[in-house]
Formats: sequence, structure tokens, C-alpha cells
Amino acid sequence: MGFTPILSEALTDNMSTTVKVSPKLELIDLELRYAVPRKRGEGGAGTFVAVDLVGVDHAQPIQIYPAEFTILLGPSGCGKSSLLRMLAGLEQPTKGKVLKDGIEIDGPGKDRGMVFQSYTSFPWLTVEGNVQFALQLRKNSKNKWGKRKTIAEQREKVHSILRLVGLSDSLDKYPKTLSGGMKQRVAIARALVNDPDILLMDEPFGALDPHIRVKMQELVLAIERELRTTILFVTHDAKEAVFLGDTIYISTLCPCFLKYRMVHPFVKEEIPRETAKREYAKDFLLFQREVEDRMQSLIEDPEITRRIEEGDWTAFKRSALGLIEEIDTN
Repeated sequence: MGFTPILSEALTDNMSTTVKVSPKLELIDLELRYAVPRKRGEGGAGTFVAVDLVGVDHAQPIQIYPAEFTILLGPSGCGKSSLLRMLAGLEQPTKGKVLKDGIEIDGPGKDRGMVFQSYTSFPWLTVEGNVQFALQLRKNSKNKWGKRKTIAEQREKVHSILRLVGLSDSLDKYPKTLSGGMKQRVAIARALVNDPDILLMDEPFGALDPHIRVKMQELVLAIERELRTTILFVTHDAKEAVFLGDTIYISTLCPCFLKYRMVHPFVKEEIPRETAKREYAKDFLLFQREVEDRMQSLIEDPEITRRIEEGDWTAFKRSALGLIEEIDTN
């Protein structure tokens, strides 16, 4: 058995099908600029463009669909995290907008769980306390009967999430006694405890040892299978992107512009990633190398580098990038 391409209305523009799926997220002409001070004597403040998803006139919004595992791949410092923060509502775009289920995002919400690269547990709370605190922040958390959850119901919810992330035996431990991998499990549990529609993950495994990182990647895949949550995952590691993602967007150097869109040739519902990597190693590796080559081509492109150095953002965007290029992985 070889490649199995993903073909669905949600992921292709030229397919005819009777099933229409509404996007979970739409990124429409997003731009994020930061004010930066100029050097002494130059006067005034300048601007730094971190994200520039403004397409040419006939460009379509970037659309992410329910239960899709989407990767934002690019070199460190290219603006991927800034883009993710806009999706979380932690940054307001300078231009454009983000729609979730057709409604514009204007701030943080419990419908979006966020996992950061740095460890964010409260040191004075236990594992159970850290996750329960996140649940208690949601004042209107309700049970299946529409009533506010009792303390017992909250604890049961916390325990079920901790079982899912493999921390059932660590309820009473404090963060200082946990390994890096366990701390990130706590962060994932805290992001999931409020049943978010979307899980946003900002290079959460970047600081972990390689063998722990693999285990955490497998954990995220298990969570995805269990909860069917829409996931957006930022990484600079092509291997991680190929192992986890359904759809991979590859960004240019800063400002972040999603130049390439690649759909994984192995459908998770038919061939789990672990199986594909093991039993179809050659095809899996070929796809990984194609992703790596596309990423490297953007890093080394002298035209893009030159335009960034000159600060000619408009010319950079239109002549070097244009529309997202769909890559045929068949």
C-alpha cells in the first residue's frame, strides 16, 4: 500500500462533492505590526511587521476545518507565534480578522486552549490544583443537565483529563518535583479541561529531550484521536510537523507569510502516524524531505532575504510570495 492522498471539500478548491464543511477558523488578510523605537537622531517610531497574510486581490482566506491537525512550520523567529497569539485573541491584528465559526475573534476565550513552550504551572499548587484552577476560572462551567458543576463534578472532570494525559499517579505532586515532560502534560491538561473547540500549541516540546519529545508527540496524537479537537501546532521542526500534522503550512522568514500548503499523504483515520512511519518508512521519509526542502528553499531564497533587509514589505509580499502554493503530494 502506498500513498493515500487526502481529498475532501475542506482541503481542496477543485473538488466537487455534496458534503460542505464549514471552516472552524478563517484567517482573512491578517497583518500584525509592532511599533519599534528608531535609533537616536532619526526621530519618531518605526514599525516592525511580524505577520503579513495579506494576499493579492484574488487570494482566498486561509481556512482550517473541524478536527484538522494544522501545523505552522517555519524557522525560529519568523512570526509563527505572533500568528498563533492572534488566533488565541492575545494579540489584536493591525489589519484583517480571524473568524471562528463565522464570528470574529476579539479576545481570549475558553473555546480556545493555549499551550506555551515555557512551563506555566503555579508552583504553589499541586498537579490537581493547577488543572482545577483552570476549570474554576470558567464561572459558567456547567454539567450535562445545564447546571453549574459542583466541586465533586469539577474534580471528576479534572481526574478524567489527568488520566488522559497520563498523570493519574501524580495528583498531589508540585511542579518543582516534575520533569519537563510532566510539566507540559499539566499544561495540556489545563488547556483541555474546559473542553475547548480549538487547541493552540506554541512549540510546546521545544525544550524537551528528544526521547521525551517523541513520547509527548505520541500523547498529542492519542489526545487527538480521543477528543477529535481541532489543533494548531507551531514548530520549526519538519520531522515533528510531518509526524503530527494533517495539513502543513510553511512560512517565509519574518514577516510570517504562509507560502506553501502541503496535505499529508497518509490519512490518520486509515493509517495512524506511528504505523505509517514504521511500515511505510520510505514514503514517509520522502514526504518529510519534501517538506524540509520547501522550508529550506524559503530560508535560502536570496530574493526574499534581500527584500526583508530593505524593508520593502509590499514588493516582498507580491513578487516573492503571492498566493499559497498547493503542493501535490501524490
